[in-house]
Amino acid sequence: MRLTKQTSQALRILLHCARVRRLTNAGEISRTTLITEHNVAKLVALLVQGGFLKTMRGRTGGVRLAHAPEEIRLGDVVRLTESTSMEADCFGEPIDCSIRPLSPVNRIFSQALTAFTEVLDQHTLADLMVRHPAQAGESSMEAVLGLTEPELADRQA
Repeated sequence: MRLTKQTSQALRILLHCARVRRLTNAGEISRTTLITEHNVAKLVALLVQGGFLKTMRGRTGGVRLAHAPEEIRLGDVVRLTESTSMEADCFGEPIDCSIRPLSPVNRIFSQALTAFTEVLDQHTLADLMVRHPAQAGESSMEAVLGLTEPELADRQA
């Protein structure tokens, strides 16, 4: 199973907000996450609607996490950004079929999707922020988000 680009970008936006621990704006998020400002604006609206981000209006406004990273479950983010059902078409045709919900393959897909999101519910945004030493050829989370060590020190102060 592969998550959509929207889910990946939503997680990157949430990680950025968790890392900076202050109000931030779409321009800054766009620069550090390499997501277009247009997509950042769309996803911020969705994440606000989902209760993951809060917005502050005005000249000095911006967005920030609505909850501590330890309270944001990955399963909830995936439910907001992904389709929450999987179905095989009846007899290979995309027609409306009365047996589709009872089809063994669709019951199995439903169980698999439930198990997948239950595993994600056991993990939070904070779990994605845990520092592990980068292995050869890998980048640290800070490098991926465009944050250097001095910037982290300034932002955490």
